[in-house]
Amino acid sequence: MTPAAGALDDPAALEAADRGGMLRLVASGAAHVRQAVALTAEAGLAEALQGAGRPRAVIITGPGDAGHVVAALCGSGCPVPVLCVDGDVLPGWIGGNDLVCALGDAAFDLAAQAVRRGAAVVGVGPADARLRSLATQNRLLYVPLPPPTGPVRALLWAQIVPVLLVLRGLGLVAAPDEAIEAAALRLEDVAHRCRPSGEPFVNPAKQLALDLSGTLPMPWGSTPLELAAARRLAAQLADNAKVAVALPLPGSLDAAAPDADDFFRDRTEDPESAVHLVFLSEEGNAAREPVAETAAARGIAVSVLSGEGGHPLERAASLLCLADYASVYLALALGKDPTPVPARAEIAARTS
Repeated sequence: MTPAAGALDDPAALEAADRGGMLRLVASGAAHVRQAVALTAEAGLAEALQGAGRPRAVIITGPGDAGHVVAALCGSGCPVPVLCVDGDVLPGWIGGNDLVCALGDAAFDLAAQAVRRGAAVVGVGPADARLRSLATQNRLLYVPLPPPTGPVRALLWAQIVPVLLVLRGLGLVAAPDEAIEAAALRLEDVAHRCRPSGEPFVNPAKQLALDLSGTLPMPWGSTPLELAAARRLAAQLADNAKVAVALPLPGSLDAAAPDADDFFRDRTEDPESAVHLVFLSEEGNAAREPVAETAAARGIAVSVLSGEGGHPLERAASLLCLADYASVYLALALGKDPTPVPARAEIAARTS
């Protein structure tokens, strides 16, 4: 489905179609960063870190992309492994020497298991979550999210920042106050450039949304941060725009679009949508060139989102915010409400 020309030109129409206010939530990223800093301090971070030694490993659990972004920001230089764990059962090796960061009530069971095993646990989630009760009963650090005004996936930075501050306090990641504020400023800058009133030719998120319409997006990255940003873009395109997304597998690049000049080709074999590669790139990363050139040689369209800023946290802010905006604009261009995810709700109902 390809949107009609001008589908993203009218700010009033975009606001009316965005019934859950997802654009407003994406624009609140900078506020979420600063709120998270204050909420983490108020929750007692300094007290929680007193006498705390370095854990053997850090495990981040809970749905969403925050854990993968934090792990990418810790990087290969982190003195302990930082792992994301899904599912209902903690790996058997996790115990009293480890730190478990639980994000939201979806991580409640794993957090409870970690408490029973004697692991240190930090919780981040809604103020009224069951996870908070678990934290209170066991005198654990719990950082509340800002008041719920939308789906948790729209509160990415309110989840990332508390975990980063805990890991910074343990000496596991370099995230100085200046870098955190620079990330907030970068989020404000991207929000200004991607504002609803901006025309598509000056609004990079609107332009990417129009480029991706009617295609099969394939987010791609190579560094840990790029891979985390590509994962976020894929998840947001699926949840917000309700479109299928291709895994970044080299063999899929051979599924090139048919030659439009071949009049005698069998059109029954044409793919319903052509692959569109989106490379999420940190500044100076030359790894994208072979991928982009290989795709271009096959007639595959390529878009590049470039991270901006000196600190990895700032580059993450620019990539993730642009990805979020593009997914919302694609939803609105296709006439879809970006906030609800009916399939996710139906699966949850069938498994409850």
